[in-house]
Amino acid sequence: MKATIKIVYLCTAIVVASLLAGGCSYNELPPKTDDATTTYTLPKGVIPTADESAEAKAIREEYNNYLVQ
Repeated sequence: MKATIKIVYLCTAIVVASLLAGGCSYNELPPKTDDATTTYTLPKGVIPTADESAEAKAIREEYNNYLVQ
């Protein structure tokens, strides 16, 4: 009788622990408040300089030439 009661308590504890652990979730976005907007604003991009564009083009050409081989 006492062993049965211990098993019931143990099963109940396992079920409660799994329900509590299952309710946890992670949201990588910051929390919103009622007065905040409904969307997130992304920062404006930066236009690369001529040197950066030339370097990117050279890297792209080197990569494409490697793929052709």
